[in-house]
Parts: sequence; structure tokens; C-alpha cells
Amino acid sequence: MAEDFEVTEGLPEEGANRTFVIAAAGLGGLIVLSLICLGVYALILQPRQRQAALQEPTNIVMTNTAVAFSLTQTAEAADFTPVPTEPAPTSTPSPTDTNTPVPTQVVVLPTDTPTTTPTPFTTLATVAPLTATAAAQMTQTALAIAGGGGSPTPAPTALPATGLGEDIGLPGLAGLAALFLVAIFFSRRLRSRATPTN
Repeated sequence: MAEDFEVTEGLPEEGANRTFVIAAAGLGGLIVLSLICLGVYALILQPRQRQAALQEPTNIVMTNTAVAFSLTQTAEAADFTPVPTEPAPTSTPSPTDTNTPVPTQVVVLPTDTPTTTPTPFTTLATVAPLTATAAAQMTQTALAIAGGGGSPTPAPTALPATGLGEDIGLPGLAGLAALFLVAIFFSRRLRSRATPTN
């Protein structure tokens, strides 16, 4: 029975298969590396971005509260008018019969003029977000009625930067596409060299 199986040819060439296996291992390593990067993004970077997105409205409310407080302080300082003080009465001597001039002594009395210095802004008061928003709107409305051109609150005009295209950009995506095309081209070429054409 051993005579029925004749070995006429040697084993196929190992060199051509080895290069294909190396190329396939390289592509497999690239896929594993991309999966690791995807896992790092999903487990570390995305929760941080989500936390920052949740924190952003609180930061906006705190900024609006600080702006409203400073606008209110500015409006109060602009409306402050000091109370005028009346000068102290001076006594004038009665004229005498003689024509000799008598020098008059003038007494200068200091007046008690109140001076107010505004206290510096050091801490924010804890205010509910809706109350702070309403206060800011009322301050802006009061300034608009009084003729003061209060600066409006800036509104965001740019689109949010999310997605893979925003992270690596269009040149990065084009580079990845070119890299994959080169890998496909070389793997096809290696495979065509490995197959015998008898």
C-alpha cells in the first residue's frame, strides 16, 4: 500500500509563503493596534469629553453671573451722586463808625463729606442659575432703556468639533486610505508571486 503513494515533487517553496505570512501578520497587527486605540478612546477619552460637556453649562452660568454682578456694580457706581454739603456760615463783623479797615479773620472749617469706596469683588454669591440668568437679563434691559449700550452675551457660532475627521483631519484620513491601498496592492502582488503558474 505504501507503493500506491508516490512523491514526485518536493514540498512547495517556503520563501513565497513566508513573505505572505509576514504581510498578513503585519495587517493583523495593524488591526489589533487600531482595536487597542479604539478601546483607549472609548474607556478614557470619551468619558473625559462627556464630563467636560456636562461641566460647560455650569461654567457659562458662573461667567454670566460674574458679568451680571460687575454690570450691576458698574451701573450703581455710575448712578452714585455725592450729596452736596452746604458751606459753613461765616460771621461778618458789623460796620463801625470809624473808617479804618479792620482785617477780618476767616476761619476755614473742614466739611464732613462722606467718601465711599466700593468694595472689591472677591467672591461670587451662590445664586440659582435661573435667578442669575434673570438678573443678567434685567441688567441688560435696564442698561438698554437708560441708553447704555450693554454688550450682548456672545453666542457660539462654530460647529462642535466631534468625530474622527475632527481629531485627525482630512489629510490624516487621506493618509490612512493611501496606507491601506498600498497594503492591499503589496498583498495581492505577494500572493500572485506565491501561486505557481504551471
